[in-house]
Amino acid sequence: GSLLGDKTRMTELSRDMNAYIRPSPTSGTLGGVTRTTNEAILLCEGGGYDVVLVETVGVGQSEFAVADMVDMFILLLPPAGGDELQGIKRGIIEMADLVAINKADGDLVVAARRIQAEYISAMKLLRKRSKVWRPKV
Repeated sequence: GSLLGDKTRMTELSRDMNAYIRPSPTSGTLGGVTRTTNEAILLCEGGGYDVVLVETVGVGQSEFAVADMVDMFILLLPPAGGDELQGIKRGIIEMADLVAINKADGDLVVAARRIQAEYISAMKLLRKRSKVWRPKV
C-alpha cells in the first residue's frame, strides 16, 4: 500500500477552514492521478473553492490525464537530481504551461539557475502548443 503523507506534512494548512486536502491513491491507475480526480475537482469547484491544486504521482510521462482536467499544468522540478534534462521527455514538457524549479535556495541556487537556463533553451526546440502562450521557466 501507499502512505499518502501530504496531508500529514501540511498540519497547519490542513487545519485551515479555507483549505481542503484530499489524499487520493492512484491504485495503479495510469495518468498520474486516480480515476475519480476529475469528479473531486468538480466537487471542490462546486463547493466554492476558487483554486484547486492537483498533484500527480510524479512519474514523468504518465501525467497526460491530468492535463485535460486543469486550467494550468505546472511541471515542478528539483534543481538537481541526476540528469538535469531527464524531464525533457516528449509529451510531459510539451504539456506544461509553466515549469517551476523548486528548492532553489541555499546551496542549490547555482544548480537551479543552471537547470532553468537548460530548460529555457530546450523548450525553444519544442513544438508550441499555443500561438499566444509560451511556457515560462
